[in-house]
Amino acid sequence: MKALVLYRSYHSNTKQVADAIAGQIRVQGHEANVQDLRRKLPDLNGVDFILLGSPTRMAKVNRKARRVLKAIGKKGFAGKPIAVFDTYGPVPTKPEELEKSRKWIYPGAAGILQQTAKSHGLNVYADVLRCEVAGMKGPLKDKELEKAVAFTKDFLSTIGKKS
Repeated sequence: MKALVLYRSYHSNTKQVADAIAGQIRVQGHEANVQDLRRKLPDLNGVDFILLGSPTRMAKVNRKARRVLKAIGKKGFAGKPIAVFDTYGPVPTKPEELEKSRKWIYPGAAGILQQTAKSHGLNVYADVLRCEVAGMKGPLKDKELEKAVAFTKDFLSTIGKKS
């Protein structure tokens, strides 16, 4: 099977997650191409599934990520599996600060992308991957790349194995 992993990254955190996802796809015997969303969407012929990610910035998702989802829907990809992911944070540790920050963190880019995919009739995976960064520009918190690998394994298990 052939995967396309699309991402937009500002401080390399989302790119790191995309690379970890692609690495796990390859470990499981599939082909994976990774591409920045700033580049033109490649031909989707032969692509079996897509994972798309963006950072959450100011409670929003990158506009290009939303436009690409719309384009994917128009290019006849509606029946094929898609999963979404994001990076977000940092998340305050004090409960009162977390409550004030909640609007900036949730549903995040992944939640917005999932809703966008659904609204365009795409076959979007029920779970989303959210990877937390330690500071405003990163780095990713410990174990976030491992979380990306586990998410990818779960996603792949729902779409079948390489024959």
